[in-house]
Amino acid sequence: MSKYLSEKLTMKDTWLGVWKTNPELFFVKYEEAAIPFVGILVEVTCKPRQSSSSCFKVTVSVAEPFSSNIANIPRDLVGEILEELEHSVPLLEVYPVEGQDPNIHDIALALEVVRWCDIQDGTIPGPIAQRFKKTLEKYKNKRVELIEYQSNIKEDPSAAEAVECWKKYYEIVMLCGLLKMWEDLRLRVHGPFFPRILRRRKGKRDFGKTITHIVAKVMTTEMVKDLSSDTLLQQHDDLDLALDSCYSGDTVVIFPGEYQAANLALLTDDIIIKGVGKREEIMITSEPSHDSFVVSKADNVKLMHLSLIQQGTVDGIVVVESGHMTLENCILKCEGTGVCVLTGAALTITDSEITGAQGAGVELYPGSMAILERNEIHHCNNLRTSDCSQSTLGGVNMKVLPAPKLKMTNNHIYNNNGYGVSILQPTEQFFIVAEDATNKGAASGDKKDETMLSKVMQNLNLEMNNNKIEANVKGDIRIVTS
Repeated sequence: MSKYLSEKLTMKDTWLGVWKTNPELFFVKYEEAAIPFVGILVEVTCKPRQSSSSCFKVTVSVAEPFSSNIANIPRDLVGEILEELEHSVPLLEVYPVEGQDPNIHDIALALEVVRWCDIQDGTIPGPIAQRFKKTLEKYKNKRVELIEYQSNIKEDPSAAEAVECWKKYYEIVMLCGLLKMWEDLRLRVHGPFFPRILRRRKGKRDFGKTITHIVAKVMTTEMVKDLSSDTLLQQHDDLDLALDSCYSGDTVVIFPGEYQAANLALLTDDIIIKGVGKREEIMITSEPSHDSFVVSKADNVKLMHLSLIQQGTVDGIVVVESGHMTLENCILKCEGTGVCVLTGAALTITDSEITGAQGAGVELYPGSMAILERNEIHHCNNLRTSDCSQSTLGGVNMKVLPAPKLKMTNNHIYNNNGYGVSILQPTEQFFIVAEDATNKGAASGDKKDETMLSKVMQNLNLEMNNNKIEANVKGDIRIVTS
């Protein structure tokens, strides 16, 4: 990691950056929520390479004109603090300013990679570390197997031996590709999805009855007073156990509390999972050491009146691999990617809120279907490593060929770092007929763009009614050519 960063730093000796540091350096008392950091515009001078055991530091000086996120901070105070620090600050506290030399963009990207893979102790996020280590061990074993197998072939290999060698070789190539994906921050965040669920459907119970599973520490008569007298009940204090006990047609009723459930990543049967009470009080958090959070390949599964809080999982907060999923009156607080609907799958989201995704809030893969009604999608594409001059992900992203089907009604899509809605299409896609507009997209709102958007929407089965799309950094709607 030290070598990697050192090589990048040699690209440019001096550059402008924002030094983001702990407010304790400047304030005796402060509210962390109001002042998360103090940012100062500085000119950075890179020192020669330092040993890997020490913290990388750079020399900084206040840049002109003096600028800070704290409006009234005295320049003299900043000067005094820098004097005390001998103008030397940790490199990872400095964020290069955009619009400089292209080499600075490469330095900025390298710094984000190092921030993820902390240069101090070599740590990377738990789920990625586990998957990487397992895959690396498997890769090493397969290489040894291939070498030993080849060494045991004394003469010209037979056809069967040659085929076996190729099989072992291609296994190694596949594992190598996965390792490279996890070594690259951008590939980790935007890398390809592949099916995770290998569990088979249980189907309905032999005796044909369905069960309502109550998830609470203690079950009381008050909890079940609204259920019919012939309802079959099971009480669990663990959401995972409740899900593991489900057959198609069952309902899981969750009462206020905080829960975790690995079985949410293995939804294969048609069940309803619903909270009772305020959705903010039914909090389901992901297990940071697991790859996935909520993954479904059921024909029809429904989540209602609850909050999903993503913590460290690699895949999207919700991934619909196949079948249909409904999210109703839910809060989705993303930490990684948002809701992903894979090819052939379908999703309905109503009266819900999606926020904090590093990519798009809702990602539609080719040939998928989605209905979005009365939702809020905001503050998505928050990954700082995204190239802001190029990044288009924001509220909703559609990948076409074959085109997904999307119906959006009465949604509020706002304050996303990319576009409100982005449509990603191949270079020569047939339905875009206006050549000039192909490159410019459709964010400017002039008549030519509106005409093109109208044609694209018709060809894409994209229906949009009464949506409020505003205050997105890049614009409202964009057609992107890949």
